[in-house]
Amino acid sequence: MIVKGGYLLDNFFKPKSIAVIGASHNKKKLGYLIYENLQKYGYEGKLYGVNIKGGPAHISRRVSRKKSGAQNMCGTTLYRTVGDIPGPVDLAVVVIPAPAVPQVIQECGEKGINSVIIISAGFSEVGAKGKALEGRLKMIAEKYGIRIIGPNCLGIIDTWSKMNASFAESMPDRMKISLFSQSGAICSAILDWANAREIGFSRFISLGNKIDVSEDEIMDFLAADEKTNIILAYLESINDGRAFMEKARKLSSRKPFIIVKAGKTKEGAKTISSHTGNIAGSDLVTDVALRQSGVIRAESLEDLFDMAKIFAFSPEMEGSKVAVVTNAGGLGVMLADAISESGLSLAKLSDKTQSVLKEHLPAEANVHNPVDVLGDGRADRYQLALDEVFQDDGVSAVIVTLTPQAMTEIDKTAKTIAKMKKYGKPIATCFLGGEIIDSGRAILEEKEVPFFEFPERAVKALDKLERYWAFRRKRADGGNNFTYKKANVSRSLQSAMCNGRKKLSEEEAFRVLKDCGIETANCEYGLGFEKLLKRAKAIGFPLVLKTAAPGILHKTEIGGVIIGIRDEGELQKAYFSIRDNVRKAGFAKDAERMDIYRMEEEGLEIFLGAKRDPNFGPMIVFGMGGVMVETLKDFSYRIGIISEKEAKKMIDEIKSAKLFHGFRGMPEAAIGKMAVSIVALSHLMHDFPEIKEVDINPLKVTDKKCVAVDGKIILDL
Repeated sequence: MIVKGGYLLDNFFKPKSIAVIGASHNKKKLGYLIYENLQKYGYEGKLYGVNIKGGPAHISRRVSRKKSGAQNMCGTTLYRTVGDIPGPVDLAVVVIPAPAVPQVIQECGEKGINSVIIISAGFSEVGAKGKALEGRLKMIAEKYGIRIIGPNCLGIIDTWSKMNASFAESMPDRMKISLFSQSGAICSAILDWANAREIGFSRFISLGNKIDVSEDEIMDFLAADEKTNIILAYLESINDGRAFMEKARKLSSRKPFIIVKAGKTKEGAKTISSHTGNIAGSDLVTDVALRQSGVIRAESLEDLFDMAKIFAFSPEMEGSKVAVVTNAGGLGVMLADAISESGLSLAKLSDKTQSVLKEHLPAEANVHNPVDVLGDGRADRYQLALDEVFQDDGVSAVIVTLTPQAMTEIDKTAKTIAKMKKYGKPIATCFLGGEIIDSGRAILEEKEVPFFEFPERAVKALDKLERYWAFRRKRADGGNNFTYKKANVSRSLQSAMCNGRKKLSEEEAFRVLKDCGIETANCEYGLGFEKLLKRAKAIGFPLVLKTAAPGILHKTEIGGVIIGIRDEGELQKAYFSIRDNVRKAGFAKDAERMDIYRMEEEGLEIFLGAKRDPNFGPMIVFGMGGVMVETLKDFSYRIGIISEKEAKKMIDEIKSAKLFHGFRGMPEAAIGKMAVSIVALSHLMHDFPEIKEVDINPLKVTDKKCVAVDGKIILDL
């Protein structure tokens, strides 16, 4: 039960009375179809039709002499306005031309109707004029405390209330799966697809333009809804990323939440100003946000229903070890490849399991995983293999495949597979073929055993199932207490902002990083030639020399950095080389001034960065650094404040993580110090919203320390 402004969203799903405003006698009109859907599919509450034009001409003449505003339409009273309806109305469904909608919403408010679905199109989706209409709707709705779903939506279907308040052409079967979508057309397609595959729904919600009720409130409603066990969604935009993540995390901790998020690409994107901006694209941020919140992201509508099937018809998956039973060796090889490339792994069958299989299967059969019962395997051979594999403690889930061959018993094998549900482990099936396997498929679907047309789709679905249950089992990750010199950081940032500078100098950036708890290289800044020679001896060779000319974002690319300077002669040569390169690049101002660093000892070069997404907030990026940033593109990501435990997971997620753990005689990297640097950066980004981007490249890591050798901080003025 969700309340906003004193009203319940329950009225959208359990109304005791509905008024269809725009109900029509014309069978070609949406108003006719919506009214008919409510009658045809058995809505049991009070149903009223409203149409300012009234009924057929002969009825209009007969009724026009009466004082009542009502007319008769096919045995149903049709009212000219909602004000003429004698009793209370819980829900109004509006399907009239857009310009007339604001007046009707006002009439609903005067009538005391607090829940309205606006089917009508012609609002913000058509331009400025429509957007102005939406503005009027919002003002009226706020005045009367009316909650609105839409406009420009398909409507709502609730199978438990037998309510089809939509212009969809069918009513789904009843299952505890709910779906909400921003696209009415996608809703129609999903409904048709689901009906063809006998997948039903509990609540089916088209959100449209979301001028009031958005996905946030629908998520809250469905999280608490006893009639919903699985939530599906199609979204094109997320209004408030941070609020969405919070709600999605709570929802996913209780029920599977599966989303198709459209809008992966963004044409005409603005020029990116740093490595982090390049690495952390907008859809990537969305993907990280969904994964971090426990949401299952489907890549397509096909994916959406594959996930719906596996979650609707599977028990909890405890572990990632998958066994395969097949009658085709080629399919077994394909599945072994697909499993190895996913987050799952092939289960190692126990000696006992292999011994029983070897004793009872033909000598040519493969008793390892994948288990091949051979092309002449009948249902009894499948049953023997499946019974043994399902009872193996090292098996978390089983994929069963079948190809139709001369000896194959398709229907009987399907029934045998369905019996395996008794073991309480997830099953995914794939009968590869055309019409010949349709009867087996029908049996499996009737018995609620997930069926997939191709084996790779079965692997993908099980992978998502395992990841979700791993998210559910993960304990709350604490340890976010972190202190640093916040006042010092604030002064440094304010100084730059007061001078109108979007980019901190490297000296300022290093000061901020050091104050927030990230160790930085020993260096001195902005030295002319004479001071440079004097300070070099005090700092000690080998040295790194960089231009201090302002405005250069990537100094290496213009020849503004020279490393490994071993003596004074090399230092002089490096100085003049950098000065000339900087001038040629068009940065003559302060080309004579240089920053000098003590060159850190050999170690791994790490990249650590952050980018503030306007919707989801700060995203932290970790990966291999130096010249490998663009080459390897090996990164892990998180959004928001990160604990030390989560930071260590980030470190181990990248493909190159083995380099940190004594790879081929290398010393163990200072993982704890790397993790502290990640935690520190996450707190810096959280506490100072004026920071837009941070690049630390490289962060030099040895077995003893983790030191920032280069750093950039960009502000959002």
